[in-house]
Amino acid sequence: MENRTYFGCLIRQRLDERTTSFFVFYAHVKDIKEWAIVRRANESREGTQRVLTPTRQRAITRFVKADARNTIPNNILLAFEPSKAVFTSLEEKLKSSQVDFGVDIHNRCETMQWGTLNFSFDKTSGDHCAYVVDGQHRLYGLSDYETEDLPILVVSLLDAEVDEQAFQFIVINNKAVKITANNIKGIIADLDEGRLQSRLLKAGVKYGDTSLILCDINDLDTSPFHHLLDWSYNRDGTKLVPITAIEQSLKYLKAMFILLQEDEDSLFEIFCAIWRAIKQNYSEIWGQDNQFMKKVNINALNEFVIDRLKFSWEMSLIDIFDSDKLEEQVLSIVKLLPKEFWEETWSIKFQDGPAVRKQIKDDLSTLADNSKLGRSWYQDLKLPQTGVKEEE
Repeated sequence: MENRTYFGCLIRQRLDERTTSFFVFYAHVKDIKEWAIVRRANESREGTQRVLTPTRQRAITRFVKADARNTIPNNILLAFEPSKAVFTSLEEKLKSSQVDFGVDIHNRCETMQWGTLNFSFDKTSGDHCAYVVDGQHRLYGLSDYETEDLPILVVSLLDAEVDEQAFQFIVINNKAVKITANNIKGIIADLDEGRLQSRLLKAGVKYGDTSLILCDINDLDTSPFHHLLDWSYNRDGTKLVPITAIEQSLKYLKAMFILLQEDEDSLFEIFCAIWRAIKQNYSEIWGQDNQFMKKVNINALNEFVIDRLKFSWEMSLIDIFDSDKLEEQVLSIVKLLPKEFWEETWSIKFQDGPAVRKQIKDDLSTLADNSKLGRSWYQDLKLPQTGVKEEE
């Protein structure tokens, strides 16, 4: 068994004695993970949390990694069920300490007490003593940041039954109000707006009309299109890939996976996972001014791969939110498509449009069949001149 003792304050927000008390304290995220777990709705009838989304978790890690000044001041909410933790008041010791604090240490809150919270747990048996009610992505995302063991503010519910945990979770997640553009303008009225915008975009926080996800795709080293986008924002990179090619690819991805419509963090992670695998497979021709990097080819290949991912997703063969597994799946798809296809002279002009994309996708499907059947890669293809000559 292991023991933990934390110093903090106990507060009962309402006068009604039936009110669940809060114990508030700071602790390191890696330490919290030792004794607190997430009880998810899909794993237990008593679960209150949704499934942990790796893409949202990585977005938190990316946020703190982006700038040494980036912090998350808001708390996570934990719950200790009845008899799991014991609060010990230190009020009598404080009164007899002969120390003149010079201020009201209770901040005029009559129901507040300073003291310690003590509890025990057994990691080997999985006997955790607290549950994460809200903030699982913050907890796991911050703990994945290897450079520092970051502390976070914890508000914990004491002696909280499962129905109280569920109530708090629902209230928190239904009361969030998005800040308006006018409010933002008021906040930054006297600040250096350009410098603030740059920091926000770097941290993965949308500001103004600049597309946050396009900034990430251009700026972050986890993106296969790092410093390759052809737009004015990319000041120091190689302006190679038309911005419209990325916008159209993202649009198709969102159309095929409705879950991504309002989740740009996951959209970014999934898009980059797909194209990291593609970059790995075509490393010899990646990032060069060639026909492979043309807009129509990027869009056609993007659609071809996503169509197959959608089928795998519907058949429960792949979890698109697991970036590592997703990359493996995409790699298995594009390995069937030899790079010679992209290097061959084609019988059509490179112009983006539905008809040309369909021709390319049809050839990609035939190309995959050729690989599986052990035939010449160009057999029955319509676009490469090699394939056309073979038919003749």
